[in-house]
Amino acid sequence: MSVKNKIKQFLYEKGITPYQFRKDVGIAQRTAYDLCNNPEQLPSSTVLSKICDTYQVQPGELLEWVPKSEKSRSASKVATESVQSDGIEEKPNSIQEKTKSRSHVHLLPEEAA
Repeated sequence: MSVKNKIKQFLYEKGITPYQFRKDVGIAQRTAYDLCNNPEQLPSSTVLSKICDTYQVQPGELLEWVPKSEKSRSASKVATESVQSDGIEEKPNSIQEKTKSRSHVHLLPEEAA
Protein backbone atom coordinates (compact mmCIF):
# COMPACT_ATOMS: atom_id res chain seq x y z
CA MET A 1 0.00 0.00 0.00
CA SER A 2 1.44 3.37 -0.93
CA VAL A 3 -0.87 5.56 1.16
CA LYS A 4 -0.54 6.05 4.90
CA ASN A 5 -2.53 8.02 7.41
CA LYS A 6 -1.12 11.02 9.26
CA ILE A 7 -3.85 11.12 11.88
CA LYS A 8 -1.52 10.77 14.86
CA GLN A 9 0.56 13.72 13.62
CA PHE A 10 -2.61 15.73 12.87
CA LEU A 11 -3.99 15.14 16.37
CA TYR A 12 -0.66 15.98 17.99
CA GLU A 13 -0.43 19.28 16.10
CA LYS A 14 -4.01 20.18 17.13
CA GLY A 15 -3.52 19.10 20.76
CA ILE A 16 -6.27 16.48 20.52
CA THR A 17 -6.04 13.21 22.45
CA PRO A 18 -7.08 9.91 20.83
CA TYR A 19 -9.96 9.78 23.32
CA GLN A 20 -11.19 13.24 22.37
CA PHE A 21 -10.75 12.36 18.68
CA ARG A 22 -12.97 9.31 19.14
CA LYS A 23 -15.64 11.33 20.95
CA ASP A 24 -15.53 14.28 18.51
CA VAL A 25 -15.80 12.12 15.41
CA GLY A 26 -18.19 9.53 16.85
CA ILE A 27 -16.25 6.42 15.92
CA ALA A 28 -15.52 3.20 17.78
CA GLN A 29 -12.65 3.16 20.28
CA ARG A 30 -10.85 0.42 18.34
CA THR A 31 -11.11 2.37 15.08
CA ALA A 32 -9.80 5.56 16.65
CA TYR A 33 -6.84 3.89 18.34
CA ASP A 34 -5.97 1.81 15.27
CA LEU A 35 -5.93 4.95 13.14
CA CYS A 36 -3.78 6.78 15.69
CA ASN A 37 -1.28 4.00 16.29
CA ASN A 38 -0.97 2.39 12.87
CA PRO A 39 -0.14 4.62 9.88
CA GLU A 40 -0.83 1.66 7.57
CA GLN A 41 -4.47 1.58 8.76
CA LEU A 42 -6.56 3.65 6.39
CA PRO A 43 -9.93 5.06 7.39
CA SER A 44 -12.98 3.92 5.46
CA SER A 45 -14.60 6.56 3.26
CA THR A 46 -17.33 7.01 5.88
CA VAL A 47 -14.85 7.53 8.72
CA LEU A 48 -12.71 9.83 6.57
CA SER A 49 -15.78 11.95 5.79
CA LYS A 50 -16.69 12.12 9.50
CA ILE A 51 -13.15 13.25 10.40
CA CYS A 52 -13.10 15.88 7.64
CA ASP A 53 -16.57 17.17 8.59
CA THR A 54 -15.74 17.29 12.30
CA TYR A 55 -12.44 19.15 11.96
CA GLN A 56 -13.20 21.01 8.71
CA VAL A 57 -10.10 19.66 6.92
CA GLN A 58 -9.28 18.22 3.53
CA PRO A 59 -8.44 14.49 3.27
CA GLY A 60 -4.91 15.45 2.21
CA GLU A 61 -4.25 16.68 5.74
CA LEU A 62 -4.94 13.18 7.03
CA LEU A 63 -3.51 10.97 4.29
CA GLU A 64 -0.17 10.89 2.53
CA TRP A 65 1.01 9.09 -0.59
CA VAL A 66 4.35 7.36 -0.11
CA PRO A 67 6.31 6.25 -3.19
CA LYS A 68 6.91 2.48 -3.21
CA SER A 69 10.67 2.96 -3.46
CA GLU A 70 10.67 4.97 -0.20
CA LYS A 71 8.51 2.40 1.51
CA SER A 72 10.78 -0.44 0.35
CA ARG A 73 13.86 1.33 1.66
CA SER A 74 12.32 1.99 5.06
CA ALA A 75 11.02 -1.59 5.33
CA SER A 76 14.39 -3.08 4.45
CA LYS A 77 16.10 -0.74 6.91
CA VAL A 78 13.80 -1.90 9.71
CA ALA A 79 14.35 -5.54 8.76
CA THR A 80 18.11 -5.07 8.70
CA GLU A 81 18.09 -3.34 12.09
CA SER A 82 16.01 -6.10 13.69
CA VAL A 83 18.28 -8.83 12.32
CA GLN A 84 21.37 -6.97 13.51
CA SER A 85 19.95 -6.38 16.97
CA ASP A 86 18.61 -9.91 17.48
CA GLY A 87 21.22 -11.88 15.62
CA ILE A 88 18.54 -14.36 14.52
CA GLU A 89 15.55 -14.22 12.27
CA GLU A 90 12.27 -15.57 13.60
CA LYS A 91 9.27 -16.88 11.70
CA PRO A 92 6.21 -15.76 13.69
CA ASN A 93 3.78 -18.16 11.98
CA SER A 94 5.78 -21.33 12.42
CA ILE A 95 4.06 -24.67 12.94
CA GLN A 96 5.44 -24.84 16.49
CA GLU A 97 3.71 -21.57 17.41
CA LYS A 98 0.43 -22.73 15.91
CA THR A 99 0.49 -25.97 17.83
CA LYS A 100 1.33 -24.15 21.07
CA SER A 101 -1.49 -21.64 20.71
CA ARG A 102 -4.00 -24.21 19.48
CA SER A 103 -3.08 -27.37 21.32
CA HIS A 104 -6.22 -29.14 20.11
CA VAL A 105 -5.14 -28.76 16.46
CA HIS A 106 -2.46 -31.12 15.20
CA LEU A 107 -0.66 -30.08 12.05
CA LEU A 108 0.98 -32.73 9.91
CA PRO A 109 4.13 -32.18 7.88
CA GLU A 110 3.44 -31.58 4.20
CA GLU A 111 4.85 -34.96 3.11
CA ALA A 112 2.38 -36.80 5.42
CA ALA A 113 -0.64 -34.87 4.17
